[in-house]
Amino acid sequence: MSEEYDYSELRKYLQGQVDLGGADILLDDPWSLNRTSRAAPPAPAPARVQPSAPAAPPPSMPAVPAARPEPAPQPELVSVDMPSARPVKKSTSEFETAESLEAFYASIAKEAVYSATPSLARYEGPERPRLLMLFDSPRADIPAGAFFETPTGQMLSKLFASLHIEQKDIGISYFYKSPVGRNIPPLLETQLRKMLTKELSLVQPEFMVTFGVPVFHRVFGRGKNFEECAGMDMEFGGFKACALVDAFAMTTDKQLKLVTWKVHIPRGTYFKA
Repeated sequence: MSEEYDYSELRKYLQGQVDLGGADILLDDPWSLNRTSRAAPPAPAPARVQPSAPAAPPPSMPAVPAARPEPAPQPELVSVDMPSARPVKKSTSEFETAESLEAFYASIAKEAVYSATPSLARYEGPERPRLLMLFDSPRADIPAGAFFETPTGQMLSKLFASLHIEQKDIGISYFYKSPVGRNIPPLLETQLRKMLTKELSLVQPEFMVTFGVPVFHRVFGRGKNFEECAGMDMEFGGFKACALVDAFAMTTDKQLKLVTWKVHIPRGTYFKA
């Protein structure tokens, strides 16, 4: 989308989470020195010592049982005929019954959210990819099929190659499938999440990675905290998922690269499978 996001506060938070060694600060791609090994998981926390149980108090003398009061009479139950529940009709959109990606994109093009859009950004990549990269929306300055030719695409290709995921096994899709910037109200986000769920069921990725704070909240909900969840094992639509920082911001920000490589990626298990 065309709107800009301020990541200054995120960077302040992230800067406190990683020890920046002098040698690492000079690296453009911190994963370039570790292409054949996976990111090491963080050291386990030390086991907590359980306090010993307190000594049991000495037994006391049994109390004299008191006389039980007579139970109060129960009111007589009256049988009442309840009205039968009315069946609730659940509306199903056409795209939810699509059996192929072609049918899916043809059906969502008819939905109100995309009815005025001349063309939609479609999934790009292999069948059943190991990794599906999900971005908030396509960029007007990147033609379809040319993402991996951009500096951001080349950076991500090298990053995931260091995690033993080759570019040929990576697919690309978008939460909102038009480069036209717009605000997305909550009801529309709900509809777009349904579309993403159906799209995942047709693409069948091994797991999905989202990039950036806006799409993180749109996919996983406003109640989750990005700083706490970045890199963690999550789930969406029955598929494994995790969230990383904005890839386009990471391209030119060494600090975000270091935090992604040293803090976020080691948090989860999907990159270690």
